[in-house]
Amino acid sequence: MRVLVVDDEPAARERLTTLLADLDVDVVGEASDGVMALERVRELSPDVVLLDIAMPEADGFEVARHLPDPKPLVIFQTAYEDHALRAFEHEAVDYVVKPVTLARLRAAIDRARRRLGDRPLSAVPPALLARIEAAMTQARPARRTRVLVRHGAGHRALAIRDVTRFAADDGLVYAVTASGRHLTDYTLNELETRLSGGFTRVSRADLVQIDRIDKVTSNGDGSATLTLTDGAVVHVSRRRAGDVRRSLQ
Repeated sequence: MRVLVVDDEPAARERLTTLLADLDVDVVGEASDGVMALERVRELSPDVVLLDIAMPEADGFEVARHLPDPKPLVIFQTAYEDHALRAFEHEAVDYVVKPVTLARLRAAIDRARRRLGDRPLSAVPPALLARIEAAMTQARPARRTRVLVRHGAGHRALAIRDVTRFAADDGLVYAVTASGRHLTDYTLNELETRLSGGFTRVSRADLVQIDRIDKVTSNGDGSATLTLTDGAVVHVSRRRAGDVRRSLQ
């Protein structure tokens, strides 16, 4: 079994690698953040990713969501023994709580071995992953500072503060910045939930950063027009006009 170890703490990676040496697996590499993890998965094609949840750049949930095909199995590791994690104990491969013990890691690796033998590789089901992430975010709310966008054959972490708006165009969603449009793998509904507080939905096609709104102009029919700090003009639907005004109060 080929295993990739992902954790932002060098001591944690060293400990996991040491423990894995006793479990008859091949540690093919390490990564210290989410973006690096996705790059390593593409380069090394591991069978299993031992994946920390709380990391800079992109957290474990972001990584699991963006894993390239063929998707490796995921074993989450976390410092939080949260009840939300129990929701996928039997659906995902496994999770281990820090500090990781040899016995618990052995159980998780054995479960991954059985999964690999039973069926083709698969990651955590996206719908289940979203439920887990939402539950854990509610328990420990934190404003996100970065979002993953497409970059060549991979992804990179884009600073949220640089995003003027997220725009849907022909079924795809782009992060719009001063440097251009950057393709994402999210829907606007997902981004609206993930970025609540800093962005406001203005129409079916646009999610705008509140701090980038310069002027709101009524159109006389219940709708409105936004002028953003970069000069862009964005339509506000009648349904969303009240929400936009409230977000600016």
